[in-house]
Parts: sequence; C-alpha cells; structure tokens
Amino acid sequence: MAISNSKKAAAPKAKAASKASTVDCAKCDAKIASLENRVAALESSLKNVLEAIDAASKVKSELDEVKAKLSAEVSELKERAKSWKEKADTNSDGKVDFEEVYAYIRKRLNSRNPRPKK
Repeated sequence: MAISNSKKAAAPKAKAASKASTVDCAKCDAKIASLENRVAALESSLKNVLEAIDAASKVKSELDEVKAKLSAEVSELKERAKSWKEKADTNSDGKVDFEEVYAYIRKRLNSRNPRPKK
C-alpha cells in the first residue's frame, strides 16, 4: 500500500508541475514574441536611419561639387576685378577714385566694344 499511496501523492504533484510549466512556457512565449517585435521594430528603424545616411551623403557630395564650382567662379571674378581695377587705376597709386572710374566708364562707352564679353 505504501507504493500506491506514493503514486497517488505523486500524481497531483505531476499535474501541478505540468500546469506550472505550461504557465511558465506561456509567459516565456509571450516574452519571446515581445522581444521579436522589438527586434523587428529596431531593424526597421535601423533601415530608415541607413537610408537617411545614404541620402545625406548624396546631398553632401552634391554640395561639395557646387562649392567647388562656386569657388572657381569666385576666383575667376576676383581675377577679372583685379584686372579691371588695374585698368581703371590710371595714375597707379593703388586706389581707384571717382575721376578714374568716370574716365574708365567714358572710355568703355566710347570704345568700339562698350560691352566686353567675359
């Protein structure tokens, strides 16, 4: 009889342990599903960040190209202004005064080509 009593006592414990493990498994499965959802959300966020970085790098390269073109144009304009200043400075004192500007403009307007090309 002792053996049958121990079997009877073990049976409810096994059922309780089975129910407990089922509850624990359900909790673990819920946690795993939650973590998988978080990982999926983080992956999509990372994808969006990488796309934004790619777009920003393209914009930066375009801006660098435009900057190079503008700096070339600015240096060309500086050279032109320097040559025009040298041409307008008739007394070679390093300064262009009103009379020299007026004389230069009159000379350009009365020349054969009053509107010079670049």
